[in-house]
Amino acid sequence: MKKYYILTLVLITTLTTQAQLVRSYSNEFLNIGVGAKAMAMGKSVSSFVTGVEAGYWNPAGIITVQDFEFAAMHNSLFNGIGSYDYFGAALPVERDEVAISISIIRLGVDNILNTTNLIDSNGNINYNNVSAFSSADVAAIFSLAKAFPKLHLNVGVNGKIIRRNIGGFAQANGFGFDIGAQYQWKAIKLGAVIRDVTTTFTAWTVDDAIFDAIANAQTQEAGQNQIAPDKYELTLPKFQIGASYSGQLNEKYSLLASIDLIGRFIETNDLFSSKYASFSPNLGLELGYKNRTYFRAGLGNIQREIDFDYSETVTLEPSLGMGIIFKKIHLDYALTNVGASSGVNYSNIFSIKIELNEMR
Repeated sequence: MKKYYILTLVLITTLTTQAQLVRSYSNEFLNIGVGAKAMAMGKSVSSFVTGVEAGYWNPAGIITVQDFEFAAMHNSLFNGIGSYDYFGAALPVERDEVAISISIIRLGVDNILNTTNLIDSNGNINYNNVSAFSSADVAAIFSLAKAFPKLHLNVGVNGKIIRRNIGGFAQANGFGFDIGAQYQWKAIKLGAVIRDVTTTFTAWTVDDAIFDAIANAQTQEAGQNQIAPDKYELTLPKFQIGASYSGQLNEKYSLLASIDLIGRFIETNDLFSSKYASFSPNLGLELGYKNRTYFRAGLGNIQREIDFDYSETVTLEPSLGMGIIFKKIHLDYALTNVGASSGVNYSNIFSIKIELNEMR
């Protein structure tokens, strides 16, 4: 039954949200995040993220790659009904000068029961007409970074290719670009990213026969059936600006503290909101022990919510995690994703990163 409800929700959301060309929220699976370290620190990583995972968070950070680097992450959602997976690879073109990477992201719900033909034309229930399909959002992100050592500045750009499908009901293809930069002054780092900087274009193809069958089944009243969706949508830009400080507390312990402002160029229910832009602060903290073991905590997604009695409350999403480094193998864990106030269970996220130069 859960998968049937998800099918209904996916169809309604995908088809009805295409009523306008420009979207405030589109391709949202690309905003979830990758890497258990970043997720444990409340996603406040734009200023210090480096290596292969920077291809997602801030392409300027991949400039630190000295040899092949690989990363992977798995996140099981809704008690295994859905999954969110990531794989990335990076390598230098010229060490400390130019680097490139590729990131693959998939958010999917598999084996969804298609019950649209459960009842035949005679009104009989026929379970042989029930089939299964998958709903999946996939993106490939190609990153390029360039260093400007005299300015203590790194810059990067992403090119994104998007493929979305809901079984045989609808498919979409899209593309877009991100830009990012990182600057370091002593122990302080600054970072900035603008995602979908030129707006991200997505074109949908909907099976008209299936759409008409579903729309006509909703009501028999003339003029009340659902209007066919538009075929194109534009994703508006988003921004992330951050700062971080890192240093040694003593011979054994190190500290990393960060803050990022994550927002959109529209009015939302973020903590700070106007008709021009809205954003909320995300906070992260990491305590390291002998540069081998790390304990992390974060706060993110701070939102203003209006209750049924029109009172306003502030909600947030805390996160925790830890990491272990063995040679150049990074194993990370995070307990994060959603807050207790949402009524949905937290997610357990595991990720691994391998720096190949130490493995040869």
